Amino acid sequence: MPHRATAQELRSELMAPEAVKRVHALHVLELEVEQVPETKVAKEVEAFAARGIPFYSPEDPAYREWVAKAVTLWERVQHQHDHPVPVMKASHHRVQRVKAIATERAQIVKGIRM
Repeated sequence: MPHRATAQELRSELMAPEAVKRVHALHVLELEVEQVPETKVAKEVEAFAARGIPFYSPEDPAYREWVAKAVTLWERVQHQHDHPVPVMKASHHRVQRVKAIATERAQIVKGIRM
């Protein structure tokens, strides 16, 4: 299993002076969102990543805000990994229960009691 980056690692890569590190960090964010169900945060990340990386200026408040937004989205995606949307199996159990009740009623009607 590959190493899952932390929010701090993502932040440091987005603030790195080397462009390749910033591109890699954004790409990692895009890959992470592929591992979660289609949700509001997944759509937000897709829209965020589609806009690309703004002009690199670590002193610029707008760039720092962009990095903070990326890290916030990263944490929200990680939260979905920690608490995945449960697979709904209730209908499967309901079908089994309905069949069991129908079988039991049929046996009662026929006089066959188990």
